[in-house]
Amino acid sequence: MDVSTEEVLNCAIPKWYDNLKAVTIPSVFIPLPEQFVEYLRSDGIILPQGCILPQMCVHGDGDDGSEEGDDDQDGWSGEEGEVPEFTDLLGEMERGIASLGGAVVPKLNWSAPKDATWIISSNTLKCTCASEVLLLLKSSDFVAHDLSRVFKYCTPDVAPAFQYMLCLRQWRDIHPSGEFRCFVRHDSIIGISQRHYTQHFDFVVSHKDQLRDEVVEFFTKYLKGRFFNTNYVVDVFKTDEGGVRLMDFNPFCPMTDPLLFTWEELATLDAQSPVVRVVESPGVVQPSDLYHCRLPKVVECSQVIQNHNIKEPLLL
Repeated sequence: MDVSTEEVLNCAIPKWYDNLKAVTIPSVFIPLPEQFVEYLRSDGIILPQGCILPQMCVHGDGDDGSEEGDDDQDGWSGEEGEVPEFTDLLGEMERGIASLGGAVVPKLNWSAPKDATWIISSNTLKCTCASEVLLLLKSSDFVAHDLSRVFKYCTPDVAPAFQYMLCLRQWRDIHPSGEFRCFVRHDSIIGISQRHYTQHFDFVVSHKDQLRDEVVEFFTKYLKGRFFNTNYVVDVFKTDEGGVRLMDFNPFCPMTDPLLFTWEELATLDAQSPVVRVVESPGVVQPSDLYHCRLPKVVECSQVIQNHNIKEPLLL
């Protein structure tokens, strides 16, 4: 199933946000310099100079009775010059976080680092400082996909020139039962899937038809005929007030998770009435594809090591 590079670029949040910001989550965008993009592409999780991880992320209490001074950097395995420095960019991140109320969800042009939540103490995407943002970005295979394989299903699969952006989205504590993925072909919804297929929600099952109607109403009012592509995938969520809001767009191709559908099915569905798929009972809950991501990684940060008298790299 082919998709054009233009269709993929149209799904990047910096492309569509201004047109639809009234019906989505408030966000701040920070252009990323090429040096920082290369830093994200590099192996390992070496945090830049000036990064201080929140206390709860540091193993140990930082006081081992040692008399050694603050200049001891035995925990740092590289040369001093190898520690990256992005002072201005970190400052922009901190200002962006503050402007959105002090807590954000980070993502690049397309992907959020949802496979890396295990490395944050809250086990969520909620970030309250730039160091947490960097830790998630550097630990995520999803972010690595944005940096190297986002045009994999394009014909030709040659990456056009574009600007990588860091998107900081205002933190919302959205209940998993309220998130849905809609599959749109020829500008009509053909399928709606429960977003979190690892959980069963009685309410979603009993109100499936009502939820379908609410999602279709939102789509018809705000998205139909207004998005750049005619084939795409769109994620929406229910608000606490009962409305529907836009979360994100994805390309209509196998790089996007079909959740409770398959791409073979989606290629043949018609738009007479959207097919709605939810987890009908606890017995059919599926395991999360993210479980394999929860492996320990070494985090090296010279400033953290300095301030907490840590003798070894952090294993989070």
